[in-house]
Amino acid sequence: MSEGKSAQREQPGIAVATSYGLLQFPLGLLIPPLTSMIPGFFAETMGMPLAVVGTISGLMRFYHVVSDPLCGALSDRTRTRWGRRRPWIAAGLAVLMIGVWLTFMPPVRTASPAYFAVALLLVYSGCSLIQIPYYAWGAELPGTPFGKARMLGLREVLGVIGLMLSAMAPLAASTLGFKSNGREALSMLGVSVLVVTPLMAALLMFGVREAPATREDAGGRSVGRALLDFWTALKSNRPFRIELAGAFIINIGLLLWQSISYFYLSHVLHQEKMFGVVALAAGVCAVASAPLWIYLSKRFEVHRLIAVATIAGAAIHVLGFSLLPIEHPLVLLAVEIPQSIVLVAPLLLSPAIQAMAIDYGTLNSGVDRAGTYVSLTQLASGVASAFPFLIVFPLLAWAGFNPAVAKAGGAIDPQGLAALKMLGVYGAAPVQIIGALLYAAFPINKAEAVRIGSALAEMRGQADAR
Repeated sequence: MSEGKSAQREQPGIAVATSYGLLQFPLGLLIPPLTSMIPGFFAETMGMPLAVVGTISGLMRFYHVVSDPLCGALSDRTRTRWGRRRPWIAAGLAVLMIGVWLTFMPPVRTASPAYFAVALLLVYSGCSLIQIPYYAWGAELPGTPFGKARMLGLREVLGVIGLMLSAMAPLAASTLGFKSNGREALSMLGVSVLVVTPLMAALLMFGVREAPATREDAGGRSVGRALLDFWTALKSNRPFRIELAGAFIINIGLLLWQSISYFYLSHVLHQEKMFGVVALAAGVCAVASAPLWIYLSKRFEVHRLIAVATIAGAAIHVLGFSLLPIEHPLVLLAVEIPQSIVLVAPLLLSPAIQAMAIDYGTLNSGVDRAGTYVSLTQLASGVASAFPFLIVFPLLAWAGFNPAVAKAGGAIDPQGLAALKMLGVYGAAPVQIIGALLYAAFPINKAEAVRIGSALAEMRGQADAR
């Protein structure tokens, strides 16, 4: 059978792609409350000091530095009659359900720091136990570049939909007469997660097969050996290093703008009320334009699509914000909408590039390391998300920008305002362009990806037969 026919035979259909991708929807539901609603709820309603809430919430971000790599590396080494990834997701589901109940619907009227820490620890542990094996499962499923882009892109779209619906929960609670950040709003989200997550997990576990394991474990099952294997995985897989660096740098650029966009709209454009409108428009554009980008991935090289779209997004932002009367709401939307449409390409298509690099590493080494690779990507994403807080905010403060002054009725230092404007217009573009150039240098094209996929399917089949 030819390589093309073999890859087509292994191609995940739309039913498999949907059954796989739906679990991302409840994971998306969790993002807004964990980043904004939960800290405010425990500080305002549950009687905890704000500084303690902030410290515990911040430490939980660093917890992923340990939990994600362990979940990835150890799930690579798991061999059971139910597969490698299913047992971890099932365990994570049980842990997450308890954590969501304690965090979103606490059975107490006030909370101690220990209660808050344990509740968050269960939520974050459950997310790691589910997310890392889940992403590794998808990366290992065979398919052409288009098939991977369709399946993994659909997963990301469903996550964005969950995120958007969750972000609207405070508005829904206010409309019904409840506090936007109170027990009722969080209970609505908590019940949704408790109901939807097991259903989506069941569709995944019973509707999608796991790729057969290769004949080798990744160098032993001990935790120490698993951690040492990260260096081996990186050293032996140049395509993955390029994809990881490209995604890391592009994310820094995107997060740089996102972290200061509220300040820019409020203090430079004086359009504070447009912040929610712009965020909603970006989410709608991501969902609406997803079929276009998935279709284009069938006709063009996926890594070049990401590079071109990222550079186009940077150009639209710089030209629009520097040349147009962006202080007018309609002009602002006229810039933000096309920018959102093109910048959704890295979000949707980069998992397909990651999956190609993982296939390359598995074929060359004969060792399953998808969980290890995925956890490295999640770790890099976490480091990128910390960049604005560690670099950009201190830089703005050093330049004299202090939003608290404006809130108290004072005038912001002109130098601080100039620094905010400079970073808002020009800060992200150079970073995004560097990331795009890295993606353009990705060494696996569509034909090579099909060849690798066919050879890997044959190797897995032989290992499975043994």
